[in-house]
Amino acid sequence: MSARTLPPKVVAMWTTLFDGTNTSLRNWRMSTITNQPGNDNPGTFDLVDGTLVVRSGSDIGLYWYTRPAPADYELALEFKQSALADNSGVFVRFPDPNSKGYNNTAYVAVDFGFEIQIDGAGVPDGAPKHLTGAVYNIEDQDFTLSPARPAGEWNELAVVIVGQTYTVRLNGRQTARFHNTNPMRGIASPAFVGLQSHPSSGPVAFRGIRIRQL
Repeated sequence: MSARTLPPKVVAMWTTLFDGTNTSLRNWRMSTITNQPGNDNPGTFDLVDGTLVVRSGSDIGLYWYTRPAPADYELALEFKQSALADNSGVFVRFPDPNSKGYNNTAYVAVDFGFEIQIDGAGVPDGAPKHLTGAVYNIEDQDFTLSPARPAGEWNELAVVIVGQTYTVRLNGRQTARFHNTNPMRGIASPAFVGLQSHPSSGPVAFRGIRIRQL
């Protein structure tokens, strides 16, 4: 008697979050800063020739997609740095930035979600956990260095999240794998995705942002 063949798992189609048009930005919002006189600029994300270009402010900023992400998903996008030391990131699995009463709502993503790093210099110390393709500042990740392409060239970044396991691929190569055991971070639902504006960084461009449920 032959073993019963299970039907293949159906993977959802991609949903586009940003396709280079102003229309695709209608569900994106910029984080806010209050009660920080003189340090209240979160930066900007501007539509330039079909790309989303981040320009730094005085404190970190978060440009986030306001529709919740699926519980398990793959997020894919392309990014381009003007210099390899340009600093940005992709935030995943964070709650509504306006839900915690923070003066700078971007820090909700820092404290309760996870950042996939974009920074060839690895500020502040060049450690692997601070380099492009790492889950930022996480000690117990399995990280393999795979440098980004030269400044001015596009890179493909993919983040796969299943349960509390996070896998990062840069230009088709796995750079990081991490299993989260902190119950205060990475809550699956409702949770959001977003992009980081980092102070004192040159411009970083994004395009082709899409997501699919797993």
